[in-house]
Amino acid sequence: MRFHAALFFRFFLLCTWGVLVSDCHAQGKCINGLIDGQWPCDNVELISHVPNEDTGGLNANDIWGWTDPLDGREYVLMGKRDGTWFIEVTNPSMPRTVGHLSTTGLANSLWRDIKVVGHHMVVVSEAVSSRLQVFDLTRLRDYTSISMPITFSTDTVISGFSKAHNVAVSPQDSLVFVCGPNAVEGLLVYDFANPELPELVGSWSEAYVHDAQVVNYSGPDVEYQGHRIALVACESTFRILDVTDPADIQELSSAGHTPYGYIHQGWLTPDHRYFLLGDESDETSDAVSGTTTYVYDVQDLTAPGLVSAVDLGTEGTDHNLYTVGDFVSESNYRDGWRMFLFDSSAPQLLSPKAFFDTQPEMSGPGFEGSWSNYPYFDSGTIAVSDQSEGLFLVRTSFMKMWPEFPAVCPTDTLHLQVMLDSCVAGPVALHLPNEVTWCSHDSLPGPGVYTVDFAGFGWSGMAGMTIKASGGGVVHADQIYVDVTSDAQHFPDADGDGYGVFDGVVSGCNALPGYAHVGGDCNDQDAGIHPGLFDPCDGIDNDCDQGIDEDGESIPFYLDLDGDGVAGSAVFESCVLPPYASLEPGSDCNDLDASIFPGGPPTLSGLDNDCNGYILGLEQLDGGCPGDLNHDEVITIQDLLEFLNLFGDQGWFEADLNYDQHVGAADLLIILSLLGNNC
Repeated sequence: MRFHAALFFRFFLLCTWGVLVSDCHAQGKCINGLIDGQWPCDNVELISHVPNEDTGGLNANDIWGWTDPLDGREYVLMGKRDGTWFIEVTNPSMPRTVGHLSTTGLANSLWRDIKVVGHHMVVVSEAVSSRLQVFDLTRLRDYTSISMPITFSTDTVISGFSKAHNVAVSPQDSLVFVCGPNAVEGLLVYDFANPELPELVGSWSEAYVHDAQVVNYSGPDVEYQGHRIALVACESTFRILDVTDPADIQELSSAGHTPYGYIHQGWLTPDHRYFLLGDESDETSDAVSGTTTYVYDVQDLTAPGLVSAVDLGTEGTDHNLYTVGDFVSESNYRDGWRMFLFDSSAPQLLSPKAFFDTQPEMSGPGFEGSWSNYPYFDSGTIAVSDQSEGLFLVRTSFMKMWPEFPAVCPTDTLHLQVMLDSCVAGPVALHLPNEVTWCSHDSLPGPGVYTVDFAGFGWSGMAGMTIKASGGGVVHADQIYVDVTSDAQHFPDADGDGYGVFDGVVSGCNALPGYAHVGGDCNDQDAGIHPGLFDPCDGIDNDCDQGIDEDGESIPFYLDLDGDGVAGSAVFESCVLPPYASLEPGSDCNDLDASIFPGGPPTLSGLDNDCNGYILGLEQLDGGCPGDLNHDEVITIQDLLEFLNLFGDQGWFEADLNYDQHVGAADLLIILSLLGNNC
């Protein structure tokens, strides 16, 4: 469906409401492969954009998130060269910049990394003397209203090292792992059981550690179930460590691929069976021909093995990736943010499902663009950082609802169509939207289109209504805007598809059965035709947008436009092939002139009539040189004898050296003058 007027209204509405919170720099759905006419995309919606100018102006880097368990508010923790910014994204359409925590250390830094342990944010950077910076995130509870950004102070700075590249945390416990302290060391382990006085409880120095993931292991390797396991990226290899006892860290194994560039970062699948690894320099060093993610089988933690080096179909440099359910959320520098579906049983282990290109003007290997992303908010919002463009808040379109802008009376039941994409693993639980008291379904079985009813609206006027579906560790969401009003319009709906016609519309809250909340149905005798549908290749305007077959898969084909029996090389596309279409490109070099085609009679018209690449009289030579009739690259007596066999003939021959369609005395004089010449 192409509902441009509705999208414009939505953009205007959000910007009007959000002007005191954050400028509406860009918002919108992916239409014909673009958002807002500039951001290449697929299967994704841009909810809002907070450019660097709104957070101090300097470039961004790492990103993480925190959800306040007290009230469910969601915050983006945004790394910048000069510190960390706090942005509330509970309503992602109107992000609110809360404040800023300045960097510790002697200078700004390109690198900064952020994680959360309990309710404390821990930050490292490669600025000299930056150390481990700690901030109590519950302090944000004092700043929940719109105001100028606050400059916060650091709660604690932990010494023991000068700088570090990265930091990891152990889920469900209080350990923090500092990666690459002083740019050469392995790990330092701190216990935040008492966050006001963190304690150094262990270290590991067998190799430099660039990045790490630490898990409470629940995978298939029975011997280590219940252990605390770390997978660390060490430049040329990754290593698997048992860090159950941080004072006695044990290396279980190591693995890597060749050739390699710089083994940078990776993340386990939720079942802990596979480790997905990124190499930050394999693209720039030409070790691979395209963006590559390496999939390792780690079902035996002591013997990891490479399953596949998956070419993702792009050329950019990969940076940070995270797994969420069966999906992989990647920030790949110039290629922006990408989401893939991981299926260990499929021939292509990673299949692309959505993307948002944060750098439309850039492509190929390089280190500009999207640095990282945070895909773990319960709202389904995905936060994406881009070094020069700032923060993007996006949402996948694997769940869609329509109509997008219904108007209902306070006592009405709202009928919605809910679509789940084929990549959504069912069943999924439906979550009741805020201020809505009733829903006809508490779950949906999986991919498909369903009618879902809602009632009991706790607002009047226009308001956003976000519906979430969760399952398999993934949250899918979509938002529509519902106008709850006693002056709602009702449209005659003869076919009962939930969309009526404009003729006969009535207003008020006492509409009889047979009316719908939304108009615009272009065929009210067919329930399979109404706004919001997929418009396949069937020659029918199924979605009532005055376009036909725009959602169907176009087929490339070639036509013989001039009717000379040979198709041209110009490619056309359509849902339905026209008569006499060819699926293979033709060899007609001029498909607008029936006298020009491969094998056509040569002429002196100055055109390449037979499409052999030569014009004028040289056509009959077929690429040879004049007088070389036996094609041995030299004009000899053998060519003269061949010439004499053709003497007196009429027509186009290689022996017709003056191109008058007659092999005669004038041609004899020419070939005699050419004897001995080399081609």
